[in-house]
Amino acid sequence: MDGKVLGYAGDDVNVIIEPELNLLLNDAGSFEFLVPSTNPEYENIQNRQSMVQILKDGKEMFYGEIRQCQKDMDNIKECCAIGELAFLHDSIQPQAEFHNMTTRQMLETWLNEHNSQVEERKRFYVGIVSIHDKNDSLYRYTNRETTLDAIRKKLVDKLGGYLRIRKEGGKRYLDWITLPQYGKYCEQPIEFGTNLLDYVENTSAENLATAVIPLGARLEESPIKGLEAYTDITSVNNGVDYLYIPEAVKRFGWIKKVATWDDVTVPANLKKKGEEWLRDNQYESLALELTALDLSDLDQDYEAFELGDMVHASAWPYGMDRTFPVQQMTIYLQEPEKNRLTLGDAVNKTYSSQVKDTNKQVDIQLDNVRQTTSWMQSAIDNATAMITGSKGGYKVSEFDESGRWLRDLYMDAPNKEDAVHIIQINMNGIGFSRTGFEGPYLNAWTIDGVFLGEFIKAGSVSAEKLSVEYRESVNDEIVSKFNVTKGLIEAEVTRAQGVEVELAASLKVTSDMIQTKVSKGEFGSYMEQYYDRVIYGFNHSSKYVQINPGEIAIYDNGVSDSKLRSKFNENGNHFYRDGYYVGMIGTNRYGGDESKKGLVFDLESGGAFMTWAYRRNASASGYSMVLAYASKQVGTYGANTLNAGCDLDMHNYAIRNVKIDESNIAYGDPGITATMDFVQILGMDSDGTANRWGDSARMQFKDGRLVDLKYYA
Repeated sequence: MDGKVLGYAGDDVNVIIEPELNLLLNDAGSFEFLVPSTNPEYENIQNRQSMVQILKDGKEMFYGEIRQCQKDMDNIKECCAIGELAFLHDSIQPQAEFHNMTTRQMLETWLNEHNSQVEERKRFYVGIVSIHDKNDSLYRYTNRETTLDAIRKKLVDKLGGYLRIRKEGGKRYLDWITLPQYGKYCEQPIEFGTNLLDYVENTSAENLATAVIPLGARLEESPIKGLEAYTDITSVNNGVDYLYIPEAVKRFGWIKKVATWDDVTVPANLKKKGEEWLRDNQYESLALELTALDLSDLDQDYEAFELGDMVHASAWPYGMDRTFPVQQMTIYLQEPEKNRLTLGDAVNKTYSSQVKDTNKQVDIQLDNVRQTTSWMQSAIDNATAMITGSKGGYKVSEFDESGRWLRDLYMDAPNKEDAVHIIQINMNGIGFSRTGFEGPYLNAWTIDGVFLGEFIKAGSVSAEKLSVEYRESVNDEIVSKFNVTKGLIEAEVTRAQGVEVELAASLKVTSDMIQTKVSKGEFGSYMEQYYDRVIYGFNHSSKYVQINPGEIAIYDNGVSDSKLRSKFNENGNHFYRDGYYVGMIGTNRYGGDESKKGLVFDLESGGAFMTWAYRRNASASGYSMVLAYASKQVGTYGANTLNAGCDLDMHNYAIRNVKIDESNIAYGDPGITATMDFVQILGMDSDGTANRWGDSARMQFKDGRLVDLKYYA
C-alpha cells in the first residue's frame, strides 16, 4: 500500500486477513481484506487516498484505490479497494458534440479530457484500439456523464470489445481490443480429475445436445418426392446418420439436434465436423463457473491463469472439450483451493447480439472520404501500439513428407487447432485469419498480385485504375436529416469544410417523382425525375432544362409556356418568346431537286422561310452554297424572291453573275448589254452623306464591255 508492504504471505507482522480479489472483464474489479490493529500500516489506511497493489512473482495483478475502510467491534478494519479503471469515474465529460472521428480518436479525446481533471496518478493514455465501426467515422454526444460511463455506454456497449489496462514506461495505457487480443493462450489446461475441482454450467439441458445429426450440401435428387435431401454420414458411420457421446448420453439421456454445413459434400468431412460440434462448438454460448486449482502455485512450469486468457477445458463426463476465454476470476489469496473461474464466450455472444440489434436501427452515418492528417496519424499511432505492444505468441514451421517447407504459422496458441489469430506465409502469399487455421482469410496478399483487405487506411492510394489523393487538412462536419412519411422520403445533408463554402445536398422521393438537390453558396442545381420526363434546374431554380421523350427544352425563370425559349427535337431547333412560336432551324431537302439538302430557316409555322444548301457543281469538282428556296407567296412578296428591305453591303466583294431586272438592261451570253444613268458625287461628309454633286452621266455597256461614257451639265 502506497509503496509499503501491507501484507506478505507467511509474515507474522505484515498480516491481512481473508484477502479476496475479484476480477472481471470490462470492470474495475475489487479487493476486499481485513487489517488487524497490529499491522504497521494500520493507521496509514486512508479512504480515497491510499493505493493498493497486489503482486505475484513480481507481476502486478491488481492496482486500485481504497474506497471503504471501517472498524468492527474487534478494532479490525474492513477495507475495500476498487480497481484503477474506476479512476475514469472521477471525471466528467462536458456537453459536446463529436463528428467524423475514428474509434481511437474518440477514446483519446475523452481520455485527454479526463486527464485534464485528475491528478497524475489517475491519468490514462490511449493505447491499442482494434475496434472499429463500419465507416470508422463516429458521431457522438456527451452530456456531463462520467468518462467511464461515456466509454462504456457510447463506445463499448455499441461497438463491442474489451477495455484492458496496460502499463509501459511509467504510463498507464487503456487498450480497446478484441477478446483474442486481451490475454495469452494459457498452456495450463483445466482437466476433469486433475485440477478441475468443481464444475457448474449456467445453462439448461435444453441448450445441450448429447447426439447430433450432421447434414451437408443439398443433393440434386431426393429419394422422397417433395422433400429435399442432403449429404449425410450414413456411408461412413455404420449406416446411421447421427453421432453421440456415450458419457453424456448416460448422464443426460438422448438429446438430439441437427447441425448443417451447406458447403460440405464429402461424408467423411461431414462426420469430422459433427464430432467437433459435439465436443466443442455446441458449448460456444456457455459460461462455465468452476473451481479450478491454479497449478502454477505448485509448479512454476505451469502458466498462471489471467483474465482474458484462452484456457483449454475438458470434462469427459459431459462430453466437453473446448478452449474458453477467462471472463471472471475470484482469487482467495490465502485459500487458493477456493479460487473460482468463469469461462466462456457469454460476453462475446452478448456483443454479437448488440451488433445485430444496432444494425437494425436507422443510424445515419455518412462516409467521410477525405481523411485528415490527425485521422491518419491516429491510425499510424494505433498500428504502432499494436505491433510494439504484443505479448508474444507462437511460431510453427510445417514441412511435407519429403521435408520441403510448406508454411510458417504465427499464432496466439501453441498449435494451429487451438489458435484463433493466425498469420500464414506460404509460397502463394501471406494471409491473416481471425477465426483459426481454416479461415476464412479475409485479409491476404497473394502471389498473383491480388491484395485483399477489409479496411484500408492511407494518405494516398494510387494504381493504374485507381487514384485517390487526400491533400487538404480540414475539419469536416456532416449534418444529416431524414424524414420518412407516407408517400414521402426526404433526406438533407450539409457538409461544412473549414472556411470553405457550405456544400449541401438533399434527396426527396414522392409518389410521382424523385428530386435531388446540390447547392454551394448562392449557386445550386437540382433534378426532378418523373416517369415521362426529367427536369434540371440551375441557379436558385431560375434556369431549367426539361428532357421529354425525344426532346430537350430550355426555360427561363420557370417551367411554363410563357417561359419556354427553345426546344430541340428530330425536326430541328425551335425558338419561342413570351409564349409565341418564332420559328425553327432544321434540316430538309428540296423535293424538286434531291441534291439540295441543307438548313431550313423557318421564321414561323405559316410564314416565310429560306433554305440554304450545298449543291454539287456540274463539273463534279465540289459543292457550292446556293439559295435553294426563298419565301412562300405571302402578301407583296413573291415566291423565290429575296426581300432584304435594307442596304446590301458586300464589303468590297464582287457580285458575280448578277441579272439586273430593268427594261434597258439585257443579259446576254458574253455579258451585260445595258445603259446606266447616274449622278457624279464630288464630296462626302464624314458620316458618308454626299455634300456636293457633279454632273449627270450615262454609261453604255455592250456584251459586258463599257463602250461609251458621257457627262451632262
